[in-house]
Amino acid sequence: MFSSIKSGFKSLLNKRFNAWLTRRIPQHSQQVINHRNIFIIPTRFGVGLMMFMLLLFLLGTNYQNNVIILISYLLVSFFIVVLHHSFFNLSGLRFQATSSLQGFVDSALHFPLVVTSKKVRFNIRFSFDQTSAKLEQELDNREGKNNTLKSEFGHVTLTELSAGENKIRIPYFVCKRGEYSLGRVLIISEFGFGLFRTWTRLDFAQQVTAYPKPIANLWTDKQQSIAGEEAENNVESYQDSFQPGQDEFHQLQHYQQGEPLSRVAWKQVARGQGWLTKQYQQALSGKLELDFEHLPLGTLEQRLSWLSYAIKDCSDKQIAFSLKLPNQVVEYDHSSQHTLKCLTALARY
Repeated sequence: MFSSIKSGFKSLLNKRFNAWLTRRIPQHSQQVINHRNIFIIPTRFGVGLMMFMLLLFLLGTNYQNNVIILISYLLVSFFIVVLHHSFFNLSGLRFQATSSLQGFVDSALHFPLVVTSKKVRFNIRFSFDQTSAKLEQELDNREGKNNTLKSEFGHVTLTELSAGENKIRIPYFVCKRGEYSLGRVLIISEFGFGLFRTWTRLDFAQQVTAYPKPIANLWTDKQQSIAGEEAENNVESYQDSFQPGQDEFHQLQHYQQGEPLSRVAWKQVARGQGWLTKQYQQALSGKLELDFEHLPLGTLEQRLSWLSYAIKDCSDKQIAFSLKLPNQVVEYDHSSQHTLKCLTALARY
């Protein structure tokens, strides 16, 4: 009960804060950091120093010790100087974004950004303001295998930003399918003895086109026996279009999880040579129709992922194919532009 109230209150605060940010810092492909979009808060170390300075001042005034009072004044002066250094470390930076992102779900992309500075800056971290639970879970899973992956996928830190034009690439993890706003870039700096956290959130008005995650249509023996004649005649999958004797055998490759069992080289498996799959050079007729209605039963995302895998595989093998969705038909072609057009259609469906 309490946790639900807490999460609801937190989401309400985030919604109001994001609405305020939209009014104060509008989205634009070119942004400049100035006093209107810089926020400064003391770190834990900074708060501890403030309490220490207050304690010194109270002790000095209580015992009428001028040396202690002078030390507290010096610390306050140092605190204020560091505050200004933290502000000017970000103030004046110029940013320009010219390209959006395209990629598959559950993949890590990199957003290119041009940063222009008139002087050298220090310790600036760039990351996307992604709060998805799926993103956090994915990063935790990867971090379990390698502790350096979280910094690789989560953010990029520049210990020194040289004067002039700098090109950086900010990691972005694709969590869901569709075409949506890229979100705000979180820029943070704790330059200046770590007393202050200077930050801002900028929206560069860019989009991300997330294609469905490619997943091979794997039929188990049980499913094939149940489907029987109907699966063979009416639900012809992409993999079934490769028939031995009518396509030219190309090579054997190591079996990848998710590949259909019908393409496994069982003779090699029986000889103890390991799991291998047969690769062919051409499809049955040189053309392939990918029809959403003819796919096996499954959820919407599963069927789109099967189509995504088929499109990617056809593109790799230079097979001409067409795509038929309930709301769109893309005619036969095998060019890279055709592949992008079909993947974009899947993302928008």
